[in-house]
Amino acid sequence: MESETETPSGLRRLSFDRPAWPFNPQRVPFFYGWVIVLAATFGVLCSAPGQTIGVSVFTDNLMVATGLSRVQISLTYLVGTLGGALFLPRAGRIYDRLGARTMTVVTAIAFGSTLLLLSQIDVAIAALRYVLSADLFALPVSFAVMGLSFFALRFLGQGVLTIAARNMMVKWFEARRGFANGVMGIMSSFGFSGAPVLFDVLIDEWGWQAAWQILGITIIVGLTVVAGVFFRDSPEECGMQADGACTPNRSGQRATGRDHTPAQARATLSFWLIMLPMMLSSIYGTAMPFHVVSIFAEAGLDRQLAIGIFLPAAAIAVVANFVGGWLADRSTLRWHLVLYLVGIILSNIGVLNLHLPWGRYGIIVGSGLMGGMMRLLSTLTWPRYFGRRHLGAVSGFAMSLGVSASAVGPSLFGLSLQAFDSYHPACWVTISLSAILLILSPWAREPD
Repeated sequence: MESETETPSGLRRLSFDRPAWPFNPQRVPFFYGWVIVLAATFGVLCSAPGQTIGVSVFTDNLMVATGLSRVQISLTYLVGTLGGALFLPRAGRIYDRLGARTMTVVTAIAFGSTLLLLSQIDVAIAALRYVLSADLFALPVSFAVMGLSFFALRFLGQGVLTIAARNMMVKWFEARRGFANGVMGIMSSFGFSGAPVLFDVLIDEWGWQAAWQILGITIIVGLTVVAGVFFRDSPEECGMQADGACTPNRSGQRATGRDHTPAQARATLSFWLIMLPMMLSSIYGTAMPFHVVSIFAEAGLDRQLAIGIFLPAAAIAVVANFVGGWLADRSTLRWHLVLYLVGIILSNIGVLNLHLPWGRYGIIVGSGLMGGMMRLLSTLTWPRYFGRRHLGAVSGFAMSLGVSASAVGPSLFGLSLQAFDSYHPACWVTISLSAILLILSPWAREPD
């Protein structure tokens, strides 16, 4: 076996991370990029235990195991999420040096091990309390252990696995990047929709600890094998070209921009005209499901109607992401940004008018458009605007801002209810900021 490949920083790829091992992608009878789409989708889906939808299924069990209240658990989740966000830019830079294959194999082992350790969190807390021999430290110990656990879950799962898989996919496509992203979006949407149900079944059958152990072992073995065998960081290192060099770009739309460092990207107006809507939707997009029952109760509507908005909104998001991806291969992303902001505004208007029959439909359509465009822009914007050389660092920085915004979203809307006895002031602020960004959206041009 050949020696490991050393990066400029001293970091090394794993020794097996060679394009022709265990097979040469050039020998596959069709364009290998479509294998990458499937493998990348699996990588994204393996992040589900670290996503909010995955963690929420275990919340009640964690409360019992740690002795923390719901409010305290929520606070540890906030601290862990913000802590993880701080390290995502660094993780992105490491991805640029190591590539998706090595990065994912190492992360899969670390993430799966985190789930195995979490299955014994009650034992760990009891052991630390015994060592400290003081009931006075009971709450701080539980809080610290849970906060560190959430940090690992969010950083490795929601952060690193997602960055590596998505960025690998976009490198394999140029003229058909939007379409490939749409295909990946459909598969991942169905997967994430079913993940909470699967986790709940595992808990019912074998208990919450065994459920995390099953998920941890599956990720350590399954994702490590899939990444080690099928992941390839780029077509160029395999002696190939994006799209298989068989799909000309007839739209005249540039698929990949000039390479920018993270500092150069942050210095452009376009970066912030796209990043700020993403942060705004992250705030609203986490606050809405977190407070959805309370929001509907404010309008005199019951829990069943509140929960019922998510499935149709998800269906709209899938369609919007797929159609939007197909159109993105043929047009500027500024139109997608406009639709994105319109979705945010429409959903918030729906909340303001939830007492009227059409308010609920406004939330459904607006949230669907917002979700679909969010997935599209967060994947396609960075390579098109700022190139591929520093893609990990640029997208990692962007994700850190988005994750940080999502972490504070429920608290900001909760403060609106506490201070004004209504969610409406928070919605009006969101609408006003979105309207300003909508007016500025024509200036979100691709840098020269």
